[in-house]
Amino acid sequence: MGSIILYTVLSLSALAAISAVVLHFVAQKFRVYEDPRIDEVE
Repeated sequence: MGSIILYTVLSLSALAAISAVVLHFVAQKFRVYEDPRIDEVE
């Protein structure tokens, strides 16, 4: 019973880590740079 919980926690932790890495790279790819001229207008 204890080993099932351990494997479940480890697999969910690995899935979360992989998802975080993928999300990081996707966020870098679709990053939007703000135009610095916006501050001059306001």
